[in-house]
Amino acid sequence: MGYHVISLLLITLAFSGSSLSQQQKVYQPQLESVSIRSIHNAIQLHKFTCFDLVTAYIDRIKKYNLSAKNHAPINAWTEINPSALAQAQQLDASFKNTGRLAGPLHCISIILKDNIDSFDTTTTSGSYALLGSQPIRDAFLVGKLRNAGAIILGKGGMDEFAWGIIGISSRSGRIGNTFDPNKNSGGSSGGPAAAVSASFALLGIGTDNSGSVRIPAAFHGLVGLRPSTGLISQQGIFPMGNLDGTAGPIARTTEELAILLDIIAKPDSHDPKTLGIPRIKTYTEFLKMNGLSNKRIGIVRNVSGINPFDKMPPHILKIVQNATQNMRKMGASFIDIALPRFDNDRKNNQAGEIQDVNDYLASFPSTRKNFQDICESNRTRNFGNKKDCLHFIKNMASKSSNSYQKAQSIFAQNKIYVQKIMKKNNLDALLIPITTNGTATYDVMTVNTWRAPIASNSGLPSISINVGYSNDIHMPIGVELVGKKFHEGTLIEIAYAYEMHGPKRINPTMPEENSALLHLSIPELNNLFTLLGKNAYEEVLIHNKDTNDIARALTPEKFQKITVDTIEKMKFN
Repeated sequence: MGYHVISLLLITLAFSGSSLSQQQKVYQPQLESVSIRSIHNAIQLHKFTCFDLVTAYIDRIKKYNLSAKNHAPINAWTEINPSALAQAQQLDASFKNTGRLAGPLHCISIILKDNIDSFDTTTTSGSYALLGSQPIRDAFLVGKLRNAGAIILGKGGMDEFAWGIIGISSRSGRIGNTFDPNKNSGGSSGGPAAAVSASFALLGIGTDNSGSVRIPAAFHGLVGLRPSTGLISQQGIFPMGNLDGTAGPIARTTEELAILLDIIAKPDSHDPKTLGIPRIKTYTEFLKMNGLSNKRIGIVRNVSGINPFDKMPPHILKIVQNATQNMRKMGASFIDIALPRFDNDRKNNQAGEIQDVNDYLASFPSTRKNFQDICESNRTRNFGNKKDCLHFIKNMASKSSNSYQKAQSIFAQNKIYVQKIMKKNNLDALLIPITTNGTATYDVMTVNTWRAPIASNSGLPSISINVGYSNDIHMPIGVELVGKKFHEGTLIEIAYAYEMHGPKRINPTMPEENSALLHLSIPELNNLFTLLGKNAYEEVLIHNKDTNDIARALTPEKFQKITVDTIEKMKFN
């Protein structure tokens, strides 16, 4: 009798397990609409596990990231973290044992720009020359993400050494825009922005010098923040751009950007810039529906002789004007502002970089000993050929130079000047279009974060927000809001209120599914990413003599063919 009872129990459990499995299938994560809040609710209600969620992200990457049948691929990734699934299982085990989430980012997938260190993925800073370079510890901000329960899903493609805004590098080839993969992803944080936009990861971390977070965020209809200098630690970030650069969050919503900022905006004893500055408990306190009430915003019409609206197409200008009209209805007021004495000079901002890079490469067993080794590898074209690269090193000013001091002086003077103008006019923020074209463009001379670098050349915070979509080509249109030093909360307040009442974000349409990659393991997929970058470099980029014209060299059509050929020729067992 006992045997029959046990048998019946086993049969019941088997059917029960089958029923549960079918029930779980009903609750498959809908990656295009999930949020931090919905993910945590689903995990706590046992609708899916962290392992299920991470698996779903990896499967989506396999399906769509390298789809190249009808156009160039999105190609957002340089590497998927081989430990991601194991880390998901560890979070599941912890939740099962304790009944509690590991932290505010429990099982939230994050893509890091390829210049941010993590101990379990390589950091190549978008360069074929640093292929295989494996840091032995996390960047400070990455450690904070892990402590909050986040899954570091992998690394995103970028312009090589963060030089550029076109999403092309010797490491991974060309990144495509998710709304139209033949268009510019923006840069240099193009990979993280494309991945978040395509729902390959929920959140991204980029770095920003001349708009490298704000531009790709705008081109993908996302929210991207360049924080005040010192708010986020630069420890463990490849140090090209130490003087004017900073890490910054990229997200689909302002709420999730605020949650992410809470985690990474912490003081770091190894980064003096982060010490002794004002900190707040949480940026989520600025998520107010009436956040535009009584806000005064200056529309910047002139920056040292540059008109940020110059030759803007009428239909784009109308969308920006509609956005400001909507903000007025939400309680904001606007005045025109000019910054005639702002110093746009950025030629000194790289001073000291060679020393910083050499120190960074010496801090772990990198594949290159120093910057000279990078040049002599003949695996970079950002600085021209080998001879040009060595010449670049020779002519780069040091930290003890007048150039270094001049750059810091310009930052300080600009910061005082802009904040004085804002105080005089009682302004909470300044508004500038990301580009006079309005939408994704390869014409760098229309990009305002580069030619009118208010935030970049002052260290002030700036947030990129979506204000609509072009009617003719359905591409996102973004503007940036610049704030006072360490007033990120005010920018978040404005962005959130507008987001709640403004046009809703549109998810891009995914390309045709590439089923050929579904069976690949993570190492096989990473090998494919690497081979794709190698082929793009050796077939096109190495022959390109003009480093300012690589977008015309590695066209969408050329990279599409390279992608198709690489997939066909690579043998998977």
